[in-house]
Amino acid sequence: MENDVLKMILSRSSIRGYSDQKLTSDEIALLKKAALASPTAMNRQEQRFIFVTSDAMLERLEKAIFEGVLASGNEAFIERMKSRGGKVTYGAPLVVIICSKPSHFAPVDAGIAVENLAIAAKSMGLESVILGMPASAFNSPSGDAAKKEFGFPDGYEFSIAISIGHGSVEKEPHTWDESHVIDL
Repeated sequence: MENDVLKMILSRSSIRGYSDQKLTSDEIALLKKAALASPTAMNRQEQRFIFVTSDAMLERLEKAIFEGVLASGNEAFIERMKSRGGKVTYGAPLVVIICSKPSHFAPVDAGIAVENLAIAAKSMGLESVILGMPASAFNSPSGDAAKKEFGFPDGYEFSIAISIGHGSVEKEPHTWDESHVIDL
């Protein structure tokens, strides 16, 4: 295949283990551009991208997620977190939190942005995993405090997040079922 974008899409997988190698300022700058270049409904651009690289804030994020999961009381969810050692971001040196003003289009816009980031990361030789579990930190009883701590603008809600870094594990891309495509 000669199309580099399709190569990246078809070779990407969710990586849940990262080396200690930090991202360079140039890599982070390119990822910021990829996030900002994401199309939004009616070009409203109402999402915000919180780039978390500080070790202290990454640790705080893990703790807030675990606290939110515990507060949920959902035993299956709690056991899943415990089986992961309480880790959701998998030691990635960068987590991008996407938050949005609540709207009909916010989930779609966030999905587009997180995919832009995932494909951009892959094209740069980086790995990623898209994360929904951080919602536990921001939708919990202490969610308002967590939103403030992580710089959410007033009125913004968690949409989705992504861990990005140099992978320390490998995983084959998922297989797909072509019967899921409907031709008319």
